[in-house]
Amino acid sequence: MIRPLSFVAVVIVVFLFVSCEIGKTNAVGQDDEIIVFADSLTWIQLEPTLKQVFEDTVFTPIPERWFSLRWTDISLFDQFEKHKNRLIVGTLDSDDPVARYLQQSLDPAVQVLVEEGKEFVFTKYDSRARGQLTMFLTGVNATGLKNSIHHRAADILYYFKNMSLKRELALIEAESNYHKKEIEQSLAERYGWSMTIQHDYWVAIDSAESRFFWVRRANPPDMERWIWVHWLESDNPALLTDRWVVTLRDSLTRKFLRTAEDDAYVEIAPYHLQIQPVNFLGRYAIEARGNWRFTDKSGGGPFVSYTFYDEQTKRIYMLDGSVFAPRVEKKKLILQVDGLLHTFRVGGTKHQLSASKD
Repeated sequence: MIRPLSFVAVVIVVFLFVSCEIGKTNAVGQDDEIIVFADSLTWIQLEPTLKQVFEDTVFTPIPERWFSLRWTDISLFDQFEKHKNRLIVGTLDSDDPVARYLQQSLDPAVQVLVEEGKEFVFTKYDSRARGQLTMFLTGVNATGLKNSIHHRAADILYYFKNMSLKRELALIEAESNYHKKEIEQSLAERYGWSMTIQHDYWVAIDSAESRFFWVRRANPPDMERWIWVHWLESDNPALLTDRWVVTLRDSLTRKFLRTAEDDAYVEIAPYHLQIQPVNFLGRYAIEARGNWRFTDKSGGGPFVSYTFYDEQTKRIYMLDGSVFAPRVEKKKLILQVDGLLHTFRVGGTKHQLSASKD
């Protein structure tokens, strides 16, 4: 989910409000709801564009929205001061209350960049509460702003998706006392890597010979989350191609993720598969995000995986998180396993096994 941005927002934005970290409470509201403050005319002009960007579909495999937008009058701004996701949209050529607020909030040097068409998006984190993201979208006029939003749609959406991931990581850290640290330590000592193992995950496969580690969570019983890691010794990062990643994943799930009757196995579903290069924990990686299914078509669900080369260990790692949750929304569940994948860390005593190399 974390990927390199194609542009960097200006960091010299000056906001009128100044916050203090001491005594700040957690942000409130739904993770997937964005409160939009915009003049009514601006909202009419930009609503289709904004919804196209933020209400983008995630197939799990049932279509779900990444976020939902809730337009609100700027007069109610204080009522949403601690909301998790806030979006303020206005133009410099207008004299409506939102535009005036924007003009007062931006440093004059930044306004020049906006007028020159060099910048249009600015962010503020934790301004009124922990885990809060406030985004400003502004341009000289509505037409120019609309074009900028279209051009940078993926980057804008990334900010909010990444913030959701950060909140998930904060929740994981908050319950660290309940993590299965003995398993985490064992992974570090035997394999040279580790990750967070939450209290309700259990080890399904731990194979040093196959270099495959799989933990599962079935709570409630009809809702499963799977996390697995595979690694191979290699000094050839050129192996990392889209086709190679897909082939490797399917070969691993065919071997290890099989039904109880052993008559079907997990494979990548041939629809809605997205593969792209990303920055995963500071490393170049290939992210694969889509849906899996049993080969007998008896079930399926969403998955996300990251495959990368680690220079320190001279290994290629594949980290994968999957969800099986019939009849319920799965967007939040896939975010939870994505968060656990982002706790991966290289370290510990690298175990020397004759079986660890082919």
